[in-house]
Amino acid sequence: MNTQTDTQSNLPEGVKARLDQGNLTGDIAFSSDGTQLAVACDIGVWIYDVDTGLGLNLLVEHKEYVRCVAFSPDGSAIASGSIDNTVVLWDAIGGSPTATLTGHTDAVRSVTYAPDGATVASGSTDGTVWLWDAATGEAKDTLKGHADSIRCVKFSPNGNTLAAGTGDDTLLLWDAATGKHRATLEGHTHIVNSVAYSPDGETLVSGSVDGTIRLWSTDKRSLITTLTGHAGYVWSVAYSHDGKTIASGGNDNTIRLWDAETGEPKGVLTGHTSSVRHVAYASDGRVLASGGDDDIVLLWDLA
Repeated sequence: MNTQTDTQSNLPEGVKARLDQGNLTGDIAFSSDGTQLAVACDIGVWIYDVDTGLGLNLLVEHKEYVRCVAFSPDGSAIASGSIDNTVVLWDAIGGSPTATLTGHTDAVRSVTYAPDGATVASGSTDGTVWLWDAATGEAKDTLKGHADSIRCVKFSPNGNTLAAGTGDDTLLLWDAATGKHRATLEGHTHIVNSVAYSPDGETLVSGSVDGTIRLWSTDKRSLITTLTGHAGYVWSVAYSHDGKTIASGGNDNTIRLWDAETGEPKGVLTGHTSSVRHVAYASDGRVLASGGDDDIVLLWDLA
């Protein structure tokens, strides 16, 4: 399929490719093998070949713009959420929708798969998290935790816990099997936009409109440290797959890299001309993708 890939001349230093997919409206997500990148935009979900930067497919089913996207762990399926209040499940190989999940009463802001691929979680500005059977699309549970909105959701690496960042400045933790509320992590002073687990599951990182990045102990459920450096909002955070580096994107148009153990800055990537809304690592750790309000996705060669 043809797509709007920009010319690869005059790229910022360290960038291997630039993808221009139209109006970027939501997440970016790598397939588990790192060969494909899904990009949520105003007309659907673009699927790109990471090596060539070429568009492979455009998934169109939602009635409004797409806000979030995730690959299943085995790469065979994709989940997307939209401001049309629905989640759509897709066959990642053929690109056809397999189910439309309804139940949320407001925009779906985040979707994520459990590590075993059996469950999809979706978080919405209606203040709820829904758990869905990834095979059938049937609703399994609805989680509530006194949040005015859910901005991001993520399963722990062992699949036992589901974490959510909220519009009331907190992180909520639930037992993924029972739906029981386990803990509320307090410390941020504004909306929590993004959460990510370390690969070993021992640390949870969060990024907030308050301009900080916070690392939390999942065992003690307490704050470890606070990282500052962005001039303004922190929109997105991600752990590298070896657990050594945290990437963050902010509305100062930069991507910042942090030593995950010491919290020390490791570098700043510049190339976007507007807020960096999303960052994601490929599984081999050699490529970092970033999406911004400038409506481009940059693929950074970390090697």
